[in-house]
Amino acid sequence: MSDGGATKKEEEEEYEGTLLFTGITDFGILGKVTAKPALELPNHPSPTRFKVLSGVKVKHVLGGTAAQHCLIIDSEDRVWSWGNNGKGQLGLGHTSHMSQPALIEGGLKDKKVVGGAAGRFHSVVFLSDGTSYSFGLNKYGQLGLGSCKFSILSKKKNQEEIHTDPVKNQVMNCTAVSCGTEFTLWLTTTGVLSAGCPEYGQLGHGTNNEYNSSESSLKMYFQPQPAPKLIAALASKKILKIASGNNHSLALDSDGHLHSWGFGGYGRLGHREQKDEFSPRKIEMFENRLALPLDSKIACGNMTSFATIKGGQIYQWGKPKLSGDTIMYPKPLFELSGWNIRSMAGGNGTFAVASEKSAITWGTALYQELGYGPKGKKSSANPAKVEALDDMLTHEVNCSAGNILFLVDSKEDVSAFEEWEAPATVTPVEEPPKKRKGGAKAGRGRKRVR
Repeated sequence: MSDGGATKKEEEEEYEGTLLFTGITDFGILGKVTAKPALELPNHPSPTRFKVLSGVKVKHVLGGTAAQHCLIIDSEDRVWSWGNNGKGQLGLGHTSHMSQPALIEGGLKDKKVVGGAAGRFHSVVFLSDGTSYSFGLNKYGQLGLGSCKFSILSKKKNQEEIHTDPVKNQVMNCTAVSCGTEFTLWLTTTGVLSAGCPEYGQLGHGTNNEYNSSESSLKMYFQPQPAPKLIAALASKKILKIASGNNHSLALDSDGHLHSWGFGGYGRLGHREQKDEFSPRKIEMFENRLALPLDSKIACGNMTSFATIKGGQIYQWGKPKLSGDTIMYPKPLFELSGWNIRSMAGGNGTFAVASEKSAITWGTALYQELGYGPKGKKSSANPAKVEALDDMLTHEVNCSAGNILFLVDSKEDVSAFEEWEAPATVTPVEEPPKKRKGGAKAGRGRKRVR
């Protein structure tokens, strides 16, 4: 995910542009490896326009590493959403998937939205006055409402707390927001607040709130935190930016120090070890002469982290390639040396940057979302230009599961790009029968209840 979704642009250049997308439009097949998209809902291997957004100027593209849906903010400060909507995370008042953007009204009608972010099954936005609204699944309190209907005894869907319309949460004076899989961070004028699932210490409060359901059980549970709580370890710092992966986060302070916490697997925290950090910890690499500039771009992928140092050079750590080595501490991404990075985002195995008059993507893509065209490669181990966007000014990029979004300057001529409209009806695709699996029963151990 990019740094904190969209933040207030009080001291930055204001811009408007045209939204282009690549990748999936049949969101019902996300995560189903053998499923094929409906004929009327193809994957788009080249940057494409939405016909429904014809004439709509876009200010920000929003998403999240774990998200299966997308959000944008238009020039009228309205929010549009599309994608997987199984838990009401689109904020449209229903739970049907959407293949193209639809305008969110409900609790956001006539509100001036300036930023936001998306988790796996939830979304959070904030207004120009600093108030914040949430929608989607609230199973672990990730909406920040102060309460949640949590029961370790039930997995029934009707026991889930779902908000299909935007509802005001408990956060005030918000300036940025960032979402993980099942948690949310808010950057406010008083500090960084968090709410949701505390597993791996990703809320930053010194604990993962783990407990046994009973003395005779080996299953472990994690007590939800539905009330946004100030992260004490960052309270003495002036935090400028935040970013979150699936289960870890970054925070940049005004001294140029970068803090990380949460799940430590594959070295994604940058501390030369794979230990989970329950409280924010400074990354040693970015102290003294390598302290980050205050306009540094920070971002997280599902198993990776990124930051730009002075001059724009990107450093990366974690596991950026499924088949590659683990990077236990920040190292330069040499393929992008010399590029002045304007925007950067990480998804679930895919990555994108906007630099100068180019858009660059790479990673393991399942839905042709890297944008290399119908005859281009579907995945790329190393950064490569999206040729269709070469010599065009791209202001922002964002990644989610199955999609990459590009916000191209409004002065650029995008008339050559396909304009796509979702069909009124879709032919159902029959899924292949599931193969029966044999083998021994799974052993008992540390398990999550979902």
